[in-house]
Amino acid sequence: MAVAWHNPHTFFSGSVDPDETEGLTCEIKTYEARYNAQGERVSLQVGARREHGRLHDRDHDSALVLTRFYKTDKELDFTQLEVRSPHFKAALRAVIEDYPGVNIHSGRIVIRDLPRPIFHYREEIQRYGSQLQDPIAKEHVAFGLRHMYKTLQNEVKSYYNLMQSLHVRLPGLEFLTLWMAFRPGCLIYQKEDNVEVVLRLKDMTRCPCPKPKCWDGHWTLTAERIDHNGTDFGHVEEKIAIRPYDGYRPLQVLNAFPLEYHPEKDRIIEALVARGKSFISLMGIHHRWYSGTASALSLTRKTSVIEGEEDMFSLQSITIRGRIIIDIEGFGHKFPTHKPEFSYGKNVISTKSGEHLALREKDLIICCHRVPGFSLVNKRWCYFSIDKIKDIAFNSKAFASLLIPEYQKEMVHSLVKVHTDKNLHFDDVIRGKGKGMIFLLHGTPGVGKTLTAESIADHTQRPLYTVSSGDLGISATVVEEKLSSALDLASRWNAIVLIDEADIFLEERSAHDLKRNGLVSVFLRVLEYYEGIMFLTTNRISAFDPAFKSRIHLAIKYPSLSMQSRRNLWKSFILRGTPEHPPQWMTEQFLDRLAAEELNGRQIKNIVRTACAIATSTSNEMTTKHIAMGLKALKTFEADMNEVQAERPNSEQEGPPDSEHRSKRARH
Repeated sequence: MAVAWHNPHTFFSGSVDPDETEGLTCEIKTYEARYNAQGERVSLQVGARREHGRLHDRDHDSALVLTRFYKTDKELDFTQLEVRSPHFKAALRAVIEDYPGVNIHSGRIVIRDLPRPIFHYREEIQRYGSQLQDPIAKEHVAFGLRHMYKTLQNEVKSYYNLMQSLHVRLPGLEFLTLWMAFRPGCLIYQKEDNVEVVLRLKDMTRCPCPKPKCWDGHWTLTAERIDHNGTDFGHVEEKIAIRPYDGYRPLQVLNAFPLEYHPEKDRIIEALVARGKSFISLMGIHHRWYSGTASALSLTRKTSVIEGEEDMFSLQSITIRGRIIIDIEGFGHKFPTHKPEFSYGKNVISTKSGEHLALREKDLIICCHRVPGFSLVNKRWCYFSIDKIKDIAFNSKAFASLLIPEYQKEMVHSLVKVHTDKNLHFDDVIRGKGKGMIFLLHGTPGVGKTLTAESIADHTQRPLYTVSSGDLGISATVVEEKLSSALDLASRWNAIVLIDEADIFLEERSAHDLKRNGLVSVFLRVLEYYEGIMFLTTNRISAFDPAFKSRIHLAIKYPSLSMQSRRNLWKSFILRGTPEHPPQWMTEQFLDRLAAEELNGRQIKNIVRTACAIATSTSNEMTTKHIAMGLKALKTFEADMNEVQAERPNSEQEGPPDSEHRSKRARH
C-alpha cells in the first residue's frame, strides 16, 4: 500500500535517535518520490516494482539512502541523502562543527541536493578514516567518500584541473561550481569603497528567482562581521552577490572570494587584526583626527521607501579633514534605523563582562571597518573608515601665545580649570541653573577671538563644538530646538562650545521687533540652564542686551592689532608655511614692512596661505614674491569692495521714493 508524503522534509528531521545498529551494510539504496494520480507523493525503490512506506522503516542496514523528490510536473525538485552508517556519522561529527542546512549532531544526518559538506571536509574525513583501527569503520568512511566522488565526478575533475593543477597560474572555477571553493566558515575577502574587508562565510546559495533587478541564478553569499550597537558587540549578516559569467574565471577577479587565495593573505591578516583591535578600542566616546573620505548621512530621510527597502537616511561620500567625535551609542539614538541588528541565534559579545577584550584573531579580522561619529568641521554624522582615524596632535603652545593680557589669560585658565573640577559644588537657587561658564569675546574681526576658544580647547584637550548663527536659523522655535540639540551633544562629549558671531542673539530687545525679541529670550533661557563652557564672540558690544550681563562670567575685549602683534603673526604664519627651515628672506626689515600694513590676523593668515598655494602650484618654495602677490590680491579685493560700497548710497538715492522711504524706515 502506498503512503502519502505531504511533507517529505519531516521524515529525516533527526528528532528520534535511531538504533546505532542500523546502517551497518556498505550499500546505498535509491528511491524516487513522485505524485500519483490521487495527488499523493509515494516512494518507489529504483529497480523495484512496488511502492514503499516510510523510509526509516525499511533499508535498516543500508549505510546511505538517497531519495529523489519530483514535482507534480515530473521535474526533479531536490534530492536527499540520509547518512545511516554510525561510522560515517561519527566521522562527520568529528570533523564538522557546523554546516548550514545540515543538522550534523542529530540522530540522522540528512544532506539535501549535492553532498557539499562531504566534499568540503573530504581531506579531514580522509585523515579521520586513515587513523581508525577498526577495519569496518574504515571501510564505511571510505564508502561515504566514494559516494561523494561518484556523485560529483565531473565537478571534482574540473575542480582539480582549474584549482590545483600545476598548469594553472591563477586558481579559478566555472560559475556553477564556485561553491566548491567557498567552504562555510572560511574568510571572504572583498573591497567596500576601496577598503579591504574580510567577513566569515555562513552560507552560499543560488538565487533561482526571476524578480526585477535580480541577476537570474546568481550566487548569494551570506557572510557575517562583528559590529557594535552602542552597548555590546555582536555578529551582523551581510549579503554579497556574485553575478553569472561564462567559462573559467580566476577567483581573484571576483568581487568576493576566499581570503586563502589572495596573494597578500598574510599582509591582509596582520593589517585587519590590528584594525579589529582599533575597532574594539573605539567603543564609547572618543575625540580623534580624520583625513579622507567618509560616508555622511543625509540631513533628511528618504522621501519614499519602496517595498523591501529599509527606511533609512541615504549616504553621501564627502571629504573630511579635521577633528571628529566617535560616538556609536549617540549615532544609534540619532539614527535608530542604521543601528546594526545582531544575527539571530548568535551570542552577544558583552562589554560589561569584558568578553570583547578576549576576542581572538579569527574574530578581530572580521570586525567592522568603519565606525559612526560626528564631524566637528562639517557638522555631519558620518561613517568613518578606521584606517583614516588618527590621534590628535594638540597645540599645547597656542594658549600661551594668545595676544591678550597675561592677567586675562590667567583668569580664563583658572575659570576653565575650576569649572572642570568635579569637587566644586556651586549651583543656582533653582537646581540645574547657573552651572555653566560663559565667556564673551568682543572686538573687531580678525583679532583672535575665535583663536582664543580654539586655544583653550587644545590646552584642555577637549573637543570644540563651533556653532554659527547660520546653523541655528532665524525662527525662535527652530533656534531653541537646534541650539538645545547642539548643547546636549556638547555636554555628552564634554566639549567646549563656541557660538561665533552671536550678535543677532545678544542685541538689546525692543518693543518694535518681537521676532528678534523671541530669539534673544530663547538664547537667554538656554544659556541659563547650560552646564558647560561656552565662548560667545561678537563684533558689536554696543548693542548688548542688559540681561546678558549677569550671564557672562568673563568678558574680554580684543583691541585692534598693534604693529608688534602683526609682526609676530606674520612671522608665525610664514614659519608654518615653510616647515623645513626658516626662510633666509624673512629678515627683520621685511617683517617690519609687512607689520606696517594695517591688517587683522585673519587677513594675514589668508595672504600667507595664498602665497603658499601659489608656490606649491609651481613646485617652488615660498618667497617674498609670493607674499607680495597675496598682499596685492587682498588690496585689490578691498579696493573693489570699497568702490562698491561708495556707489551704494548713490544708487539708493536714484531709486523710487517709496523704496527710499522703506529703506530709511528699516534703518530706524
